[in-house]
Amino acid sequence: MGKQADVHVKILNADSTGALMQVYDDWADRYERELLDEWGYSSPQMAVALLKRYITIEGARVMDAGCGTGLVGVLLREAGVGHLSGVDYSGGMLEKADAKGVYNSLAQMDLNKAVSVESASYDAVTCIGTFTSTHVVPDAVRELVRLTRSGGVVVFTVRDDYWEATDFVDLLTELHTKRSVCIEEIRVEPYIHSEGSECRFVVLRVL
Repeated sequence: MGKQADVHVKILNADSTGALMQVYDDWADRYERELLDEWGYSSPQMAVALLKRYITIEGARVMDAGCGTGLVGVLLREAGVGHLSGVDYSGGMLEKADAKGVYNSLAQMDLNKAVSVESASYDAVTCIGTFTSTHVVPDAVRELVRLTRSGGVVVFTVRDDYWEATDFVDLLTELHTKRSVCIEEIRVEPYIHSEGSECRFVVLRVL
């Protein structure tokens, strides 16, 4: 694996949510340039391509969970999403997302806690770049599923080292066995190209 950027080291080693959010708030102005131009981050494009494969995206209601500065949101809107909500825990990132003018609503929320949104509110939920060390715990997948209507899909990424260190496999097996979801796809894709890391893309159909 290649060398990690200094800010990425800080993100992966933050010792509290407050410390992590301070890193993101401080990084907000440089975030997209470094992530896209220097790190070679391509997960937003893959996420939208997968979503288009599994639902009719035109006119859909979608939540972009962990929306950051809105990289996924811009692509979702360009693909024809009808109503787009975004949530993130970093105020600095949400300011950048709001400036893009693609979200119908934005809210500051901690995805490690219950989300104050009614069940089955969305045709799809995306959560890209959020399930990684020090960020959001695997159990948050349950909330993403709860927010999605029957027949809708949840698309999310998990950084590979986080996948190996946590219980995502057991969690997904449980949800599948209990017929809460059908696992449509799990695939390995490049994550941060500059460091040679990978992630799992997971697509769940909510039953």
